[in-house]
Amino acid sequence: MGNSAPANSSLIRERLNGILTAAECLKIAERKMGEAIGDRRQELRATAQAWLVLAERITQAEAIEALKAKRK
Repeated sequence: MGNSAPANSSLIRERLNGILTAAECLKIAERKMGEAIGDRRQELRATAQAWLVLAERITQAEAIEALKAKRK
């Protein structure tokens, strides 16, 4: 979890045992982007981008599940 505060790292570790929401992934991505600003390490930017991709995929899955629920 990089340079994250210990409380944030433990929260993410706990949440990864369950399902993260798209909003939670976006929040993590925003934090990672903030960490990457002014930092030359490419992995910080890549990590932020990965969280954004994950948020988008979860958003798509949530939309599909919502459509399925409407059909029932």
